[in-house]
Amino acid sequence: PSRSGNPDTYVVFGRRYRVKETSEGHREIGTASWYGWDFHGRKTSSGPPFNMFELTAAHKSLPIPTYVRVTNLENGRSIVVKVNDRGPFVGERIIDLSYAAAARLDMLEHGTAQVEVVALEPYQYLPKLAAQRAKAQERLARRAVEPALGKERTPLRLASNTDPVKNNLRAKPAAKAQLASVAPMAKPVKNQRETAKNRPAPVSKSNALYVVGTIIERNNARQVQTRLSNQLQRNVQVGSGKGQHYEVRVPLRNPGEARQVTIRLASLGVSRSRIIAD
Repeated sequence: PSRSGNPDTYVVFGRRYRVKETSEGHREIGTASWYGWDFHGRKTSSGPPFNMFELTAAHKSLPIPTYVRVTNLENGRSIVVKVNDRGPFVGERIIDLSYAAAARLDMLEHGTAQVEVVALEPYQYLPKLAAQRAKAQERLARRAVEPALGKERTPLRLASNTDPVKNNLRAKPAAKAQLASVAPMAKPVKNQRETAKNRPAPVSKSNALYVVGTIIERNNARQVQTRLSNQLQRNVQVGSGKGQHYEVRVPLRNPGEARQVTIRLASLGVSRSRIIAD
């Protein structure tokens, strides 16, 4: 298990979450969401940076890492992802998928989907439970060996040159139990993910219309700007938004283009967008 992503408990937004001691037998059904550019390159709960193009996921309670099979119950699509982060902390969502995973499940446009999550082998066990399992395996190994050691052995004698050699050792060695290392406490997860789409506000026909996507990292915003400029052949702009966020502005030729541009933004990992008139 991860040394940094598996505290016994942690608190986010005033709510305490408990990490499960094992992934064995885990199965749940609920709402999945996804995250992309907003968190691309940022540190995950397990340590490595988040890569939106890898098949990964965030879960509130499964040991890190755990491999799970996620099935979209709305279309039957299924993939295997690696849980390496904590979340989602929005409503009652049960899992937050990377952009690549959400694309495989065909849920980018809608943003959420009803899914089934099933943990796969090899199951993960946190140190406390792993140590208990190791001790239990050691006891079973001893029980298997003790009857053989307790049997009366035939006395050994020197063999002559003509005597056949007989093996009088009957006991089998006990299996060695592997003890798990103890993982230190991790810092509480602070990032909140939101994938719900904002409804566009009504605008005047006389104003210029834009679809505005919000991105946290400046470099990511520049990459989206370049891709959309090439795809749409128009002047896509990047500006400062609220706080530390950056906004990608895509000009619309008419209101009917808004849905298509919003879908293009979502396909590039920008899940939060809105329409404005300027």
